[in-house]
Amino acid sequence: MALRKPTEARAWAALAEHYRQVSALHLRDLFAADPSRAKDLTFEAAGWRVDCSKHRITRETVALLVELAEECGLPARRDAMFRGERINVTEGRPALHIALRLPRGRSLVVGDEDVVPQVHRVLDRMADFATRVRLGAWKGHTGDRIRNIVNVGIGGSDLGPAMVYEALRFYADPNLQVRFVSNVDGSDLTLALRDLDPASTLFIVCSKTFTTLETMVNARSAREWLLAKLKDPRAIQRHFVAVSTNEAAVREFGIAPENMFGFWDWVGGRYSVDSAIGLSTMIAIGPDGFREFLSGFHAMDEHFRSAPLHRNVPVLLGLLGVWYVNFFGCQSWAVVPYDHCLRRFPAYLQQLFMESNGKSVNLLGESVGYATSPVVWGEPGTNGQHSFFQLL
Repeated sequence: MALRKPTEARAWAALAEHYRQVSALHLRDLFAADPSRAKDLTFEAAGWRVDCSKHRITRETVALLVELAEECGLPARRDAMFRGERINVTEGRPALHIALRLPRGRSLVVGDEDVVPQVHRVLDRMADFATRVRLGAWKGHTGDRIRNIVNVGIGGSDLGPAMVYEALRFYADPNLQVRFVSNVDGSDLTLALRDLDPASTLFIVCSKTFTTLETMVNARSAREWLLAKLKDPRAIQRHFVAVSTNEAAVREFGIAPENMFGFWDWVGGRYSVDSAIGLSTMIAIGPDGFREFLSGFHAMDEHFRSAPLHRNVPVLLGLLGVWYVNFFGCQSWAVVPYDHCLRRFPAYLQQLFMESNGKSVNLLGESVGYATSPVVWGEPGTNGQHSFFQLL
């Protein structure tokens, strides 16, 4: 497929001229000039209603941004992703997080292999394990019921599960405590464990390679904490499970291979919460709740795959980012959730956006010459109103 720099597209020049015409307009003027603005610039997708009418755009802005996306080949790149092509050209891999939420019975063939049955085999193993923990059938080394889950990871192995657990906490089993440890500073692990009983604590160690420095330092410290109390090395097999692809390293740590949950090199860490990395979340909310969670992902995937660009919510929100960062010169983006349970959402989006879009070269290896992402940050809105809103 043909690649071109966005700045060389006809629509880019048109957007620059359009910006000069509309940048000084106030939202009051835009609403006064267009009585149906709120209706026509509000979009629905997978149960979401997204109001774009409060943005500094007009219908012409949307048309030009969609034209830019088409000139730059966005539909073709999207379709290539859904076909399982190797769109991660740096590592020569597909980007198949969409496969993690495909329903059972669907098919997505990569090379000579259908990856969907693989995904559901792992989900079924996760569901079986989560059910045993939740019902008390999986017991600790001393025969105690597991009541504490500690997820040990970093980056996407922490930010995603921690965010989702907090967001869905009202649906979690109140008899289980779920905690997350990521910081190699020992205070993080110490505070997470200080009031827990090793006999009723299960650790989930999340590291694709099982060599991630910070994660393995914390995992070894957790193992020392457990053995100091339970004394028997055999306890490791009842109190540690792994989410990894490195069976040899998992076995060397003391975790039985049957207690290892795998995932694939076509899953980027920041997209991995709906893989086995989400095991702590599945234990908390139950397998049925986790499958509902995945079905929501899939519904939005289908919208993104099939909706026309001018009504495609993920596409439009991404294009608004291009508009603000490159034409208005906005260098930061505040994420301000008012729901207390979404307080970890800004940190999750930070990685998702800035690690994905923080690029200095394009697919041809050329310097991009334009902004690829804002700095993403945020806090819950109620506190924000009494702290940083004054500067905004």
